[in-house]
Amino acid sequence: LTNVGTRPTFDESDVTVETYVMNFSGDLYGKRVRLGFVQRLRDERKFDDVDALRAQMEADKRWAERLFSRLSV
Repeated sequence: LTNVGTRPTFDESDVTVETYVMNFSGDLYGKRVRLGFVQRLRDERKFDDVDALRAQMEADKRWAERLFSRLSV
């Protein structure tokens, strides 16, 4: 799951790229990775608080898990 945007919930304006790698535990900081985009999930928006953002991120993760379970890799 990748977010390309400005993190409006935290009132930031710089564009960042943040990726959560599902089913992976390890340290990728400082490593080169290649990302591929499969489908746009939703528009970026500002959430009322961090808990609302976390809840949406969990829903996004469940949606992506269902999507990837139907794809052949």
